[in-house]
Amino acid sequence: MKTGMAALVLGFLVTVWLTPIFRDWALKRNLVDDPREGRRVHSQPIPRIGGIALALGFLAPILGLAIYENDISTLIYEDSRAVVTLLVGAALALGIGLADDLFAPSAKVRLLGLTGVGTLSWLGGHRIDILDVPMVGVVDVGLWSGPLTVLWIVGIIVAFNFIDGLDGLAAGIALIATGTMFLLAFMEKNVLWMTWSGAMAGALAGFLVFNFNPASIFMGDSGSNFLGYVMAVVALGTSRKESTAVALLIPMLALGLPILDTTLTMLRRALLREGMFLSERGHLHHRLLDLGLSHRRSVLALWGITVLLCLAGLTVVSEASLFQVVVGTTLSVVVFALMFATGYLRPVHLRTMWNRGLDNQARDQALAGLTEQLANHTDAEAFNTGMVTTVLSRLTQDSGISGAAYQRTSGETVTVGDYDEEAKGVRAHLEVPATEGQTVTFLWRDRTSGPTRSEVNSLKKLLLKLTEPGS
Repeated sequence: MKTGMAALVLGFLVTVWLTPIFRDWALKRNLVDDPREGRRVHSQPIPRIGGIALALGFLAPILGLAIYENDISTLIYEDSRAVVTLLVGAALALGIGLADDLFAPSAKVRLLGLTGVGTLSWLGGHRIDILDVPMVGVVDVGLWSGPLTVLWIVGIIVAFNFIDGLDGLAAGIALIATGTMFLLAFMEKNVLWMTWSGAMAGALAGFLVFNFNPASIFMGDSGSNFLGYVMAVVALGTSRKESTAVALLIPMLALGLPILDTTLTMLRRALLREGMFLSERGHLHHRLLDLGLSHRRSVLALWGITVLLCLAGLTVVSEASLFQVVVGTTLSVVVFALMFATGYLRPVHLRTMWNRGLDNQARDQALAGLTEQLANHTDAEAFNTGMVTTVLSRLTQDSGISGAAYQRTSGETVTVGDYDEEAKGVRAHLEVPATEGQTVTFLWRDRTSGPTRSEVNSLKKLLLKLTEPGS
């Protein structure tokens, strides 16, 4: 217990020390989250690389304990493969998220990278070997161990990426869940995993000092990836895999809110016929804001639900039947109220999403037809003459695009339609093929979700057709 508490305190102090340093460094280098994006809820540029400070705060006590000879270092070196795998996997998840923050690679590339991290973790010993299935009992998953482990790790990473939309929301949920895992490890006398969860809890508490509303720094995708990975792996270590009553049930309940939000997001995006990894403003926290709750109250409400979920998880190892009934009943009522208030239990709301999906599909087809028509009736020299204005004007007049900005190699920018650099909305930045240093930025003012892959592909094909020789 003392070692776990020491890891918690050290993780807190290191994170509190490092976070302002990375915040100021990011501000100087303009590594900030753009508030102009339509789905953003903040109004000022905020540094977005706080995940690095969070990671270092977590690693500091672990590395410190590993260097000096003690009971924890002995446990670390007894299972060095699993420990090294966790640290390497966490670093890779952090790196993939940092690349997303800085360079925005495609969703497929990010997903492939995270799948590789999950596979590495399974090979390193962090795996799901059994599942506790209701009314069936404990099931040895056998050959499904690899796919299930990778799905669990990647799923939790994606879940934290989705839930990280309000100041302090993801960090607070993770802190509550980590505290539950710390308590579970203590009950099992699992000193090593109590140290892992203690260090993570300390780092999260330190980061929340700067991340709670109004936040002065965000964890970014680097932080949500790192946090999701560590949470997923620590959950596997504290899941009491030998127990027929627990298995992964407690970690799944502790992380229930991110898992629920991810499930609803997949349902919503399927109904809306949008990409599964398309950025948009429709998560549970966005719905609470739309209902009129303030930023802080939305966060506190979701923290409260997480506390209930964690209590429900602990009822699994509790022999107090009254406690189980009270927590289970309260949780059921609260989750039902959340689902009903946000529209997921209302048939009319689901029908509205379905109809919006049909509209989105028609919009994509209309844009594809328009871009094809423009490509077939425009000279290939369009981007070397004033005809670029004609092409972009037609797009802004006859499609949902609000405005466009064409930047020439010389640095001169031509704007068409309702385009404003400071306007809040969704943007797509596309390079002009067969040219150097020329880009076109398209703006959608009234959208809260990014352009679909179909829309981006249509616009890319238009630019390619206009600049390819002999077109």
